[in-house]
Amino acid sequence: MQFFQLLVILAAGAWPVSAASCHPFPSSVIEFSAGFQQPNPPRIQAEYQTNFLQHKWNQNLSHITTGFIKNSPSQNFVQVDEAYDGGLASSLFNYANTTDDGLVDNILTAYNPQSNTPTVWQGFVNSNFPLFPEDILITYGAVFGGLVRRRFNTDMVAAWDIMYQGLIPVTVYVNHCNVMVGYDYFSPGLRTRVITEYFNIEVGSKSLMSRYHK
Repeated sequence: MQFFQLLVILAAGAWPVSAASCHPFPSSVIEFSAGFQQPNPPRIQAEYQTNFLQHKWNQNLSHITTGFIKNSPSQNFVQVDEAYDGGLASSLFNYANTTDDGLVDNILTAYNPQSNTPTVWQGFVNSNFPLFPEDILITYGAVFGGLVRRRFNTDMVAAWDIMYQGLIPVTVYVNHCNVMVGYDYFSPGLRTRVITEYFNIEVGSKSLMSRYHK
């Protein structure tokens, strides 16, 4: 609980982007305005690192985790360092190595408080942490879902709805600087719902390259 409270205190999210790239949302994207016109999906700033809070649940589980994500389409990886229910884990998802049905190569290093040595596992998984390239909303033909309130964000953000891999409904949340601030999805197979919130977001590739070398 104290760890979660500390993360909330640190949640004054900031993203160092140039003022020229940030334009306020126009009145034409307000859903019930007379001049509403669906906007074209934007390119997002895809090289980023961020703290996150995620809740995943279905009829059989409720799993809350928090930590740090690095998203790097240029290097085809997502790295997730997380804390949950007394445990720690670090996952490297190598999106350069995926199966035909969308499973991704994952190296998981888990730390159990009852053990002095970590457990390392490698295999293909259906990841809770997709790789988000800059053109993901364009490629998937995203539909504008309106301006919404999102935890850890003072201003309203844009919701964009896609069918990830043609199968999974995903909503991607983007601020007026085209920076992702989180995503939600629903997995029909096990009727699983996942909510992921971002905060303390930093965009740019400078600090993303040091942890992964193919």
